[in-house]
Amino acid sequence: MHIGSLLVLALVLGHGSVSAQSAGAPPSLSPDDARAQRVRAKALKAEVEHRYEVDKAECQSRAIAINCLSSAKERRIDSLHEADALEQAGRKAEREAHTREVAAKAAKREAEASAGEAKQRADVERYREKEVQRAAERKGDRVEEAKKLESRRSKAAAERAARQTKLAERSQEDAKRAQKAPENARKSAERRRQHAERMKVIDERARNYAETLKQREARQAASPAK
Repeated sequence: MHIGSLLVLALVLGHGSVSAQSAGAPPSLSPDDARAQRVRAKALKAEVEHRYEVDKAECQSRAIAINCLSSAKERRIDSLHEADALEQAGRKAEREAHTREVAAKAAKREAEASAGEAKQRADVERYREKEVQRAAERKGDRVEEAKKLESRRSKAAAERAARQTKLAERSQEDAKRAQKAPENARKSAERRRQHAERMKVIDERARNYAETLKQREARQAASPAK
């Protein structure tokens, strides 16, 4: 039975040595693997304690048990050291995995924050560019509107000036006509008088000519009778 116990313990210690060697490798375990390794370490400790109790009972059953308990205790201590190393390696790997996970999340948040800030800066820059463009367009619209307003004002002023000039010319013409009215009336009266005299002369001539014809006809009518 003692030989069987030693073989079982050797297997346990061998498993612990392999696990400890694995634990001594660079940590690359995931959080789940690290937790599984800690569970294996606890199971190994329980197995070591169980083996120790079995070995102790076997030693006590012997008639001569010199160095038996001492050897069992040493094996127990060595195996527990192996299990502790495996458990500590699992805890370390778990902490490092957690640290990597936290760092990855922090890096992701920082990257997202940087991307968000970059997007915000880009949005602000686009907004400023649009505002500058809109301001330039509004300024251009105001300049164009001012030009149109000035053109309308100039046109209205020119039209008012033209109307005033026409009114002034018309007033001058009316004043001239008013000044010439008496003279025109006199000339018109003179023309009517002259026309009446001409008509009188023409009528007189017509009567004289009619009288002459009458006399001539009378003489012609008297001539055959002689």
